[in-house]
Amino acid sequence: AALALGGVVAAPAARATVAVELQRPQLVADADLVVRVTVLDHRSAWNADNTAILTWTRLRVTEYLKGSGPVELTLRQMGGEAEGMVQYIPGDPRLAQGTDAVLFLRRGDGVTFLTAMAQSVFLIDRGVDGGAYVRRDLTGLTFARITPTRPMEVYEPPTVTVVETLDALRASVRALSGGAP
Repeated sequence: AALALGGVVAAPAARATVAVELQRPQLVADADLVVRVTVLDHRSAWNADNTAILTWTRLRVTEYLKGSGPVELTLRQMGGEAEGMVQYIPGDPRLAQGTDAVLFLRRGDGVTFLTAMAQSVFLIDRGVDGGAYVRRDLTGLTFARITPTRPMEVYEPPTVTVVETLDALRASVRALSGGAP
């Protein structure tokens, strides 16, 4: 699972995870599935050799924007709470029961994984006009820009959340994945 995060380096002093910022075309290309889901529940437990806590979150798929599959998926993430111990991975979001979101996922052996930690999660909120809007919470992430001619540059994500309509996100994902808008 850690390898699927691609280029993630822990930065404990800053209490953040450093990752390369991905734009939407890359998020879509890296994802096997892009799905709108409702979080049903989750459970955490130690892995087989008691070296890490894992969390499995059951998701009810309400819409496939890219790919296809069952009505229910299981998301596996590092970290969680087990036997009174807590492990937390900065930048890897915890999805509360009842959360409505669009997730960019990779398929695994009976489970799915977020393609790029918090960058892969678009939370859905209702506006005062009744419309559905999406936003990201990038708390715990710091971004790195890597170019061949310059040293790595580390920068914080914007503090202002960019909000767009769910319909705009849906159309963008479908266009980028070759599907109908």
